Amino acid sequence: MYQTSFNFIKLVTGQAVSVFGTSLLRFALSLYVLDITGRADIYATLFAVSSLPVLFSPIAGALADRFNRKSIMVGLDLTNGLLSLLLLIAFLFNQTSIFVIAVAMILFGFVGAMDTPVVTAIIPGISTSDKLESANGILQGVQSLSGIVAPVLGGLLYSSIGMKNILMIITILFFLTALLETRILVPQNKTEYSGNIIKVLASDLKEGFHYTLTHSFIRKTMLLSVGLNFALTPLFIIGVPYILRVTMNLNTGLYGIGIGIMEFATILGALLIGVVSKKIRVSNFYLWILFVAILLIPMGMSTLPLLLQYGTFPAFALFVFSGVPLSACLSIISIFAISKIQKVTPSKNLGKVMAIIMATAQCVAPIGQILYGIGFETFENRAYIPIIITFVATILLSILSKLLYRNEKDI
Repeated sequence: MYQTSFNFIKLVTGQAVSVFGTSLLRFALSLYVLDITGRADIYATLFAVSSLPVLFSPIAGALADRFNRKSIMVGLDLTNGLLSLLLLIAFLFNQTSIFVIAVAMILFGFVGAMDTPVVTAIIPGISTSDKLESANGILQGVQSLSGIVAPVLGGLLYSSIGMKNILMIITILFFLTALLETRILVPQNKTEYSGNIIKVLASDLKEGFHYTLTHSFIRKTMLLSVGLNFALTPLFIIGVPYILRVTMNLNTGLYGIGIGIMEFATILGALLIGVVSKKIRVSNFYLWILFVAILLIPMGMSTLPLLLQYGTFPAFALFVFSGVPLSACLSIISIFAISKIQKVTPSKNLGKVMAIIMATAQCVAPIGQILYGIGFETFENRAYIPIIITFVATILLSILSKLLYRNEKDI
């Protein structure tokens, strides 16, 4: 038990540095591009493009199931360190350009997309079954916290010590992380193969997609994940900032507090999963989605002109009152789904299955973001209408969950 806990601590530490380091670099490099071009469109485009490599994560899943997962994890952090070192050399010799920065950000994004399914496949091997939800919750909490802290610290470091020193520090941390990860004890999973590796991986991917789509529970859970990611994730990315800044017309201070509270709620949900995991079941999963739908009601009410006429604070308080449990609940639902899929998936398919589900769910989010943007722009003075539509969609997802899982046993 001690060795298992120590292994997990080393994994979490490595993930914290890896995720935080790449997030900080992407943000700092975006600021650098903004400084040298003065164009917000290039800044935004580069930041968005660096997220596109998530589409290749199923390949990482196939690699994680075919080769030694620890070796891949260590290799990816060594790659991060090497990329960071090469970029540092380019800065030292004044050989940076928009093209060089763009390539670097895309490569960092690619390594990050490869890393996630590998680590997700490792977790069940170093964590006991009864602690799996807690382990996933801690890792998701670390990733969420990195997403909050990295931009803030990245901005501070960029203005105080400059891009070259940031690269120097992050390069050292990446190499130290790779060294730490060599000390993690991970069950062997390397599978022998013969023939062309490209054909072997293509066959593995085909097997992964077939297994994902034919396994009853996994297929149903992936369908729900896609629905939730399409309907609710964009609400927090597009809707929450719009409501706080435009609809409620909050000052910069309150706006920052509101965004920070919502981000903290996501981390809180991830950390609470160990406590609530005994209460959430496959059979009552629909009730959790229904609870999310109910919480959308006061959130929508907070945008009503009737309430806003009394000032921003009552509306802001109601928004936070509903938004915090809603955000935490979504985090719990996500971790629960991931943990159950890990439990029912054989180790030989775990990397592929997790990568396929994650890539599929994340691919629909941008579509939802576009639709939310159109919705809030169309109903500029009636922000409650997009929320009503989201409420209806979430109710339908709750009903769908009830129907899909009616014959599924609790895992």
